[in-house]
Amino acid sequence: MIKKALSSAIIAGLASQSVLADQTSPVLGMHHKTPDLMAFTNATIYTSPNVKLTNATLVIENGHIKSVSKNGKLPKGASVVDAKGLTIYPGFIDVYSEYGIDFSYPSSKTRGPVYRIDRIGGNAANGAIHAQMNWSDHFAPDQKAAQKYLKNGFTAVQTAKHDGILQGRGVTVSLADGIANELVYNANAQHFASFNKGSSAQNYPSSLMGSIALLRQTFSDANWYQKSQGKSVTFAGDNIEYNAALQAISNIEKQGVFFSSQSEQSLLRAAKLLKNFDIKATFLGSGFEYARLDEIGQLNANLVMPLTFAEKPTLGTTQGHDISLADLRHWERNPGNLATLEDSKLTLAITSHGTKGNDFLTNLRTAVKHGLSEKAALAALTTNPAQIAGIANEAGQLKAGYNADFVITKGDIFKNGDIVSVWTQGQEHQFVNPTHLAMSGDYSLNSHHSDEALSVSIDLAGKKAKVTIKQGDKTLKTSNVEKTSDSVSFVVTENDQAIRYRLWQGDQQNALEGRQIDSQQQSMLVTANKVAKDAKATETSADDSIEYVGKLTWPNRAFGQATLPKSQKLHLKNATVWTSEDAGILDNTDVIVANGKFVKIGKNLRTPSGYQAIDATGKHITAGIVDEHSHIAISRGVNEGTEAITAEVRIGDVVNPDDIQIYRSLAGGTTTAQLLHGSANPIGGQAQIIQLKWGESAQNMKMKNVPGSIKFALGENVKQSNWGSDYRTRYPQTRMGVEAVMKDAFVRTKEYKAAQKAYAELSRSEKRKTAPIRKDYRLETLDEILKSQRHVHIHSYVQSEILMFLRLAEQFDFTVTTFTHILEGYKLADEMAKHGAGGSTFADWWGYKFEVYDAIPQNACLMNQRGVLTSINSDSPDLQRRLNQEAAKSITYCDMSQEDAWKMVTINPAKQLKIDNRTGSIKTGKQADFVIWDHNPLSVYARAEQTWIDGRQYFDLATDMTARKAQRVEKSQLINKLIGDKSPKVSSTALSASEKMIQPVWHCDDQHDTWQQHIDHGVH
Repeated sequence: MIKKALSSAIIAGLASQSVLADQTSPVLGMHHKTPDLMAFTNATIYTSPNVKLTNATLVIENGHIKSVSKNGKLPKGASVVDAKGLTIYPGFIDVYSEYGIDFSYPSSKTRGPVYRIDRIGGNAANGAIHAQMNWSDHFAPDQKAAQKYLKNGFTAVQTAKHDGILQGRGVTVSLADGIANELVYNANAQHFASFNKGSSAQNYPSSLMGSIALLRQTFSDANWYQKSQGKSVTFAGDNIEYNAALQAISNIEKQGVFFSSQSEQSLLRAAKLLKNFDIKATFLGSGFEYARLDEIGQLNANLVMPLTFAEKPTLGTTQGHDISLADLRHWERNPGNLATLEDSKLTLAITSHGTKGNDFLTNLRTAVKHGLSEKAALAALTTNPAQIAGIANEAGQLKAGYNADFVITKGDIFKNGDIVSVWTQGQEHQFVNPTHLAMSGDYSLNSHHSDEALSVSIDLAGKKAKVTIKQGDKTLKTSNVEKTSDSVSFVVTENDQAIRYRLWQGDQQNALEGRQIDSQQQSMLVTANKVAKDAKATETSADDSIEYVGKLTWPNRAFGQATLPKSQKLHLKNATVWTSEDAGILDNTDVIVANGKFVKIGKNLRTPSGYQAIDATGKHITAGIVDEHSHIAISRGVNEGTEAITAEVRIGDVVNPDDIQIYRSLAGGTTTAQLLHGSANPIGGQAQIIQLKWGESAQNMKMKNVPGSIKFALGENVKQSNWGSDYRTRYPQTRMGVEAVMKDAFVRTKEYKAAQKAYAELSRSEKRKTAPIRKDYRLETLDEILKSQRHVHIHSYVQSEILMFLRLAEQFDFTVTTFTHILEGYKLADEMAKHGAGGSTFADWWGYKFEVYDAIPQNACLMNQRGVLTSINSDSPDLQRRLNQEAAKSITYCDMSQEDAWKMVTINPAKQLKIDNRTGSIKTGKQADFVIWDHNPLSVYARAEQTWIDGRQYFDLATDMTARKAQRVEKSQLINKLIGDKSPKVSSTALSASEKMIQPVWHCDDQHDTWQQHIDHGVH
């Protein structure tokens, strides 16, 4: 056997490359058969995260591991590397990379909107669907690009082009030097996906809800396409189209999807969508998972975490004067995100995505300091990503037969250990000379020209050698510092003499041997003895654990809930109770609440045992305010206005529970709101009724078991009147066209359902040769309208259009639930009442555009008088906080009674939303949604002191004032911690909390592409 130092082992590594030459290329000239049997002895070896061997031997041959053993017999002819003092880990695997993929989709040369793309080959109808792409066909190794992975310990990556919604199938490859054929570990890795349409020039989708709808339809289409294979024709008699994109994902539930999510909320949205199609999921995390740990931690999925931490907030600048509490909290807790996830059901992996330079290892060690165990960290870099990338049978562990992919370090890599070399398929990539590492340290050197020993500090790990010499407290002048592969030399001025030294590693482990040459050229041997570090200074104390001074709330921002409210048993005594029922307004009345419902209403009631009594003398108690028309709490786009009909999109997919407008609306007494799609197209998206349960998840805010609703629209917006000269091609462009496109949609829906019915009636033999009817989520939604299972709320202003839509609805035999805005409702209130349509209007908005020049402030009164179910809505977060005052305006303008005015923001909108059996009034058996006011609620002086939903308190004015003080103290503590933090500020690709939480104030006519137009919209 041949013994060698690790620094010379690279020769064998280079020799092994010839052995690993590809198997199908012809030999040019002489063939090579250089032996590459190597044994690394006396090492500390982690064969897996759970198994650590000391004084062990690793044997590799022909790019694979031959054996790993403790005190094992060395094979004959092996080159032996003494790895004493070194640690060997399995090679790290990065499962989120674009390494080796140099590819871009062609850009659009068309000015203006793109509604359709060219269908080339078997591509999908949408330009953001690239599922047919197999990235193994485009992989080309790039050793320059590989260096950033190798220097951080990675030996393999899963790679794909990260562009589009369905991005194609990834490939797992080695970072070794060689041709692509020999480097591919798994040519059929996971499919990659995101909500971001990327470089697609096609308008649809322009919103987050549009992206979700497109994925839902595409996954459904893939199932249909699979079932259609082997069938000769469609039900209509057409041939089955060839669709490579659908064919590629026909078994996606088994192949799995790697989904890039930009926030914890979008991760949950993607998880729900993928679960509906039984698709195995891997998610790219955002660093905010700790903020919704209860939900995310229960997912049966893989989570890949980038080690990108939020930038350190800046003080002492204009921006620094207004650092948000959310930013400070996130800066403090973000590094501990991985630690909080360690005990979850998730399988964790770590990626270098987004990190720069040496940030990866620095941040990895920071995560460990914040509580991530070294065992979990190693698993997240080795065995877990190997399983995710589909190479668990050949990588991720040091095991006989596995690829010779490993990392050699000096010291613990999770503390301050240095990576000496990284081995890929038996090839060495050396980053630090191990001799240099061994020589670096603090020494005491006895000079022949000084009575006092010299203190010598040597650092040879970097590109340039650094040597510092002290004599007592005095630092001596040092120059001409140079290093070779096994020595360091320098010149020191001692007692006015220039003394040259050369030191090298001798036989003693803790000493350097060397020579000094004085100005007279006299040469003498010297010894530098290593100075042991103070154990107390280096040991990790329990006191060094990270302590957080910031709070964690739901949501994790100012005014978040420290704990979620619980249902209470209450006796509200001696209040003025506005029932919004036939009973009217009751003076000196008690209300008893239990189990989330109103139990009893009456005078002088006895307080049941165990109930909290609240003296409400002088207070007013009303049902919680209900808003028929709201756009708060909607993530990344209120409109999917890219097509005339987008009934498939769902506001319920994009509810943002972190929007501060929820809390502010609670402070104004609002408890329930219908979140509506905008008015950018004739038939928009499905609405979502939420209850403003601040702190709860998006799912828990959604009102369960309520009829569905949808937003339609008339007027200028839907025909793109004010969108600019580029928007003149989408049908419809006229009011007549709006009517026509709606009629056509309902006709197509009827034909679609008739085809489904006819297919169901086919014989078995006919079904064997006929493809099933493709499920169309757009038409399925419209069919719910025709069946009166989904209710229409339609944006409307002008009398002629309102009358047109009434007639259209009657033609297709459904009832219009609510005309919203309806500023000319007073002109045809009788027709609305006869049809059974409600009207939800503004109290006194008029003159803000041509369509509303005929609006009058008596509109609500006139509709109400003619028997139209009338409500007042906000369409604005500002008005939503003051709907009590908006209701009062009808008393001012047209002497409406107080009871009728109050009903316009409680029971009437509840009836329009078909939830009046549960909320909107104070009645025994109904859900206990109520507000305690300090004045008559119709007064401009009235303040909501407490707001309750389902018998739980979600807002309390006194608590709010206390919270403001506590938050000032907390913010001060966090700023003090920030000031005391000595870590350098580094640039980061990670979002700050405030960047993530940006929530625009949406309006009905807002239309922009959330993926391609750079506006502040957050990524929640």
